[in-house]
Amino acid sequence: MRRWVVSMSCALGLACSAVPGGGRDVVAIGDPDAGSAGSGAGLGSGGAPSTSGGSGGGLNIDAGSGGASSDPCDPAQPNTSYVGCEFWPTVTSNGVWDVFDFAVVVANAGDAPASISIDRAGVPVATGTVQPRGLAKFHLPWVPELKGGQGNVCGTLGPALDSPEVEDGAYHLTSTSAVSVYQFNPLEYASKGGPTGKDWSACPGLEPCVTNGNQPVGCFSFTNDASLLLPSNAWTGTYRVMGQKNHKSGSFVSITAATDGTKVEVKLAASAKVIAGSATPETGPGGLVSLDMNGGDVVQLVGEVGSDFSGSLVTSNHPVQVLSGVRCTEEPAGTPACDHLEETLLPAETLGTRYFVTAPTSPLGKVPGHRVRVYGNVDQTKLSYPSGAPPGAPTVIGAGQVVDLENVKSDFEIVGSAPFGVGSFMLGGALQDPPEFAGDEDYRGDPSLSFMIPVEQFRKTYVFLAPDDYDVSYLDVVMPLDAKLELDGEMLAITPSAIGGEYGVARVKLGPGNGGAHVLDASEPVGIQVMGYGSYTSYQYPGGSNLERIALPPVK
Repeated sequence: MRRWVVSMSCALGLACSAVPGGGRDVVAIGDPDAGSAGSGAGLGSGGAPSTSGGSGGGLNIDAGSGGASSDPCDPAQPNTSYVGCEFWPTVTSNGVWDVFDFAVVVANAGDAPASISIDRAGVPVATGTVQPRGLAKFHLPWVPELKGGQGNVCGTLGPALDSPEVEDGAYHLTSTSAVSVYQFNPLEYASKGGPTGKDWSACPGLEPCVTNGNQPVGCFSFTNDASLLLPSNAWTGTYRVMGQKNHKSGSFVSITAATDGTKVEVKLAASAKVIAGSATPETGPGGLVSLDMNGGDVVQLVGEVGSDFSGSLVTSNHPVQVLSGVRCTEEPAGTPACDHLEETLLPAETLGTRYFVTAPTSPLGKVPGHRVRVYGNVDQTKLSYPSGAPPGAPTVIGAGQVVDLENVKSDFEIVGSAPFGVGSFMLGGALQDPPEFAGDEDYRGDPSLSFMIPVEQFRKTYVFLAPDDYDVSYLDVVMPLDAKLELDGEMLAITPSAIGGEYGVARVKLGPGNGGAHVLDASEPVGIQVMGYGSYTSYQYPGGSNLERIALPPVK
């Protein structure tokens, strides 16, 4: 099996197979014949508000206070959780081969079945039902203008060529009861699975590659990541961009509108330069990008190679969704191999002042480290490190300022005098799963992007997923040292490793769950990260978060 090699590149893509009537194929897991993920006893414990009947579907959302509706599907009230009834899945720039599938996975932690409908521009694309404690996978067509071109038979690709604006470019997903939604770009990492009846024979990786001795490189996606989508009634109109500088193909900021007449402004950081597209002219560092959008529209601002959107500020007159990522990148630069990055930005109003920063668990259960980025949101934010500061850690950070901490191997606590953000970048597979442990035929893992969740937004209950399309998945839980955890109805006999003070991290290798769907209950609020690995690829995302408006929008 060949290691992914980048030459101004990375790799490959997704596809879907149509079903009669113009819809898409859906695989539902968790129906009465598929078994149960466990009793879920303790779900929503601790006096959390509970929806009963109506669109809430009986889900205890543990949303906290603040005057918001306890029904996460009430469009008239701000949603303070990651579960809801309306989402906007959005394809982002990725050179993956088109034979692989863009997909959304819907998880239902409620007590009633959730009926799912997905359309684009009002045209039905997919429907399905997600049973209680179950999930369903929806394979969706790529949006070519947003995805960009695929790699050649050797997996070599160039950077994105423009900043596209696509009217009705987003998918519109609605549910009859509260669910959590994750998008995978793409879902599969190898030539197996996919929609029913999928034909993998046209995969470019099965063709001879000149730079590989005229041997095929193999049919692997190589460039994957996943994003936790936020329901539209949890969006706001203010986002501080957190992303990565890219040395090979441009980074991107993808903006999706849900409302007609949405006006968006992006104040670029000093490190950002937007290449021209249908929505905007070329715009240099510190410039202002102005956009007029309608519901369902997507604008994907693409940076010039070497530029960095991090620290830019997105504001709008109506709530929007913002995803940040890179078409393909190495971490660190020059370390095999290149991978697609993406993650949904958390609204600036939900950023906190206290974080526990943990390195992702590797395929073999080790902790090789990660790159940490600290993002300032308010000028003169003072930072302290009660458990000890990693090398290079800042003590003061300004609005829009970004500080990198390279290959941090130890977990640590960071506290600010004002709200700020923290990003985590998974290392390349050569460091995550090196040959001395994995052998030349494995190399599981590659770069991925996730955001740390502030302690102020921790929850007691999470429904999350770790797709069975990957070889191995882990759950990392930041928790009080005396907290009790229950996973899929079973108590976990685990002792967290202390980080400092009263918190520690528990690293849990995940079993199959209910087709990949899991429910975590904790006796006290905790934060979680979910990650998974296959040959040459990986994903990571925050497994959920409360979304209380606890911070003022930044002024610059």
